[in-house]
Amino acid sequence: MTTIQNLVNYLIDLINIPSVIGNEKDIADYIENFTKNLNYNYIRHNNSLIVYQEFEPTKKTLCLLGHLDTVPGENDFTGQVIDSKVYGLGASDMKSGLAVMMGLMDEYKGKNSRFNLIYVFYEKEEGPYKENGLEPLLNEYEIIQKSDLVFALEPTNNTVQVGCLGTLHASIIFEGKRAHSARPWQGENAIHKAADFLKRLADYGIHEYEFHGMKYLEVMNATMVEFSGGRNIIPDRFVINVNYRFAPGKTIEQAKEDVLKLVNGEAKVEFTDLCPSGNVCLYNPILTDFIDRFRLPVESKQAWTDVARLSLYGIDAVNFGPGDPAQAHQRNEYVPIENIEKNFKIFSKFLSV
Repeated sequence: MTTIQNLVNYLIDLINIPSVIGNEKDIADYIENFTKNLNYNYIRHNNSLIVYQEFEPTKKTLCLLGHLDTVPGENDFTGQVIDSKVYGLGASDMKSGLAVMMGLMDEYKGKNSRFNLIYVFYEKEEGPYKENGLEPLLNEYEIIQKSDLVFALEPTNNTVQVGCLGTLHASIIFEGKRAHSARPWQGENAIHKAADFLKRLADYGIHEYEFHGMKYLEVMNATMVEFSGGRNIIPDRFVINVNYRFAPGKTIEQAKEDVLKLVNGEAKVEFTDLCPSGNVCLYNPILTDFIDRFRLPVESKQAWTDVARLSLYGIDAVNFGPGDPAQAHQRNEYVPIENIEKNFKIFSKFLSV
């Protein structure tokens, strides 16, 4: 029987294995060895794993999913338990979710469950959409598509978060003419040409958007800039990176049109990272049973997660994890132990026959 101490020990082990994006081999090896010791079937693809037992055709199938990587960061209390909180990079986002998955693997090895269970541990979630480690698992293996519902154990404070915002990045490129800054009339200042656009972008504000009864907030912001030249040069090129977070129900093409409308033909636009929004699957009977049985709060997901990627494959998915979203990507990140215990107990009771 899995205890809360087991879960804490799993989490501390995971935290003590650095797994900044692109360096997931050691943590994938750890999960693989854990899987072997429990005699589960598994597929390893690069530094991602799909873990499963034999399927019973009369049962529905649930998938629990989590990414192995973290963003770069610092933590002064790595692996320590202080005031009933476990500290370490990735504690909330999302190694506490991985620890719960490990606990459930241990709990339900050789024990009957209401569902066929699939566990997915994957690499490179924290980076560009096209490099995400979940995509090749979906492309090359059909097992995840057997899922009637997927739970992504992203940090949600044990709230069910449905759907997710889509996100895109666009380079807004203003071009001018280079000149000496003492004689600006001989050039054309690319930075100054961006003034009207930047004012419109600053005034864009928050757009509330409702989809399937859930409210999502669309936002568009400049996040980075680059320019050519130097301190005494009128720049001939100025590039603004714009990040647009758009609501479910809106396609990537529609989101691109929103950006182009705001640019109003004043600059070139190059779209770089295009990530779809996630479906709001409140119609799913397994999900409604899960929510009703434990009287769980339900929120819209005001961010992007791989729920969106799963939606493209026609797979219903939601976010439900023990981590604290406010701790994600923070210095000295932590997760309350009570969150881990609650998440595990809910899943364990739901899976019980």
